[in-house]
Amino acid sequence: MADMKLIQYMPGCVFEFYGRIPESIYQLESFNSPLEEAVYNNDAGQFRNLLEKGHTVNIRLRIGQMSCLEYAAMKGFTEILETLADASVCAQMLRQYFSLDDVVERAYLMSKNKGVFFEQEALMEANRYLAAFYTAIVYDRPKCVESMLRRLGLRDPLTRHSFYTADKTVESLAASELARHLGQDEHPSDRLEGWRSHGAGLSLGL
Repeated sequence: MADMKLIQYMPGCVFEFYGRIPESIYQLESFNSPLEEAVYNNDAGQFRNLLEKGHTVNIRLRIGQMSCLEYAAMKGFTEILETLADASVCAQMLRQYFSLDDVVERAYLMSKNKGVFFEQEALMEANRYLAAFYTAIVYDRPKCVESMLRRLGLRDPLTRHSFYTADKTVESLAASELARHLGQDEHPSDRLEGWRSHGAGLSLGL
């Protein structure tokens, strides 16, 4: 089982492997929480029942070496993905974090809330938000893409990351560029293109 100290510093599986994720990464050994089992089975009803019984959602929930956020995005479990994000102990802070598009403002927020970002691992969870978003693009899960677009700040989906192309070279691509590269026409991430020229004042409109 992967060491959590190592996982904490990984940017997310989709970035580690420049695209599609080997099955060995999410190979199941055992569940550490009944919440993980509910995610694996795509059982949103059971997941909510467990929440009502007092189970806690945090970024340490995982399937194999993947965070449950990434796994749900990969599988297209939209309701599970949204419930994971909404029920997280860091949900409120992450909403505030992603509402800020300025790096300095985000750094200031983190400095004033170190306990949440580091002890409760909100920063790692923020990284997994972005990983889940790109995972949903790679696996062509448009509903999950839309869900994560509503949560991410304006600047995040426009950031370029490295992905394998068809000839196994690595290119630096933003979200909409990756979607087009994968042949996904009229993809939700295409809406990001207009933001470059019109600025941060636009609503997501999703």
